[in-house]
Amino acid sequence: MYVRSKKDLEIILENVKQFSRPKIELEQYITDSSIVAELVWLSYMRGEITDSKILDLGCGTGRFAIASALLGARLVICLDVDIDAINDAKMNILNLGVDSIIDLVVADARHLPFKGSIFDVVFQNPPFGIQSRRGMDIEFLKSAVKAGSRIYTIHKAETVDYVVRKVQEFERRVSVIGKRVINIPLMYSHHRKRIHKVEVVLLYVY
Repeated sequence: MYVRSKKDLEIILENVKQFSRPKIELEQYITDSSIVAELVWLSYMRGEITDSKILDLGCGTGRFAIASALLGARLVICLDVDIDAINDAKMNILNLGVDSIIDLVVADARHLPFKGSIFDVVFQNPPFGIQSRRGMDIEFLKSAVKAGSRIYTIHKAETVDYVVRKVQEFERRVSVIGKRVINIPLMYSHHRKRIHKVEVVLLYVY
């Protein structure tokens, strides 16, 4: 499948299906295709994707993994603790014909089954610690820093100063790509709005 622009990538990602069995305790919701396309395309334009090893940490239904594969990654690992999410990602990967590039791994993002910094790029949209345990986003970030050279990560906008301090404690540098809004559809019993908007910050850790 030929991708000529960020918009092409976003349109393809719109076909990636939602969670079949979303779990509130894992804060599962699909990341907006526009945000995934923006981050992966930015990494691609920086020369970080082509022929590289990519980790989609807490992959959910596989949008970051699929986007990386479509833009020429050599190998992509799609990792999630939830077997239902992995099965959803598998179907999406098969439907888009990138199964030869992506390996699926069931594992806890806090305890990676890899040793050393073996990935060129890590993409993640970690749980924010609202329904899951507090501090989960930082635990994901700690794993990402150990696993990869460059990390594209999403966090609640109000926590940006705290996250930046943690990155500095990990002896890495960080830049802010920008603030965006994630649109979460009506999918859990506590939701009252048709679309729940969450302001997030996109960060680049290197």
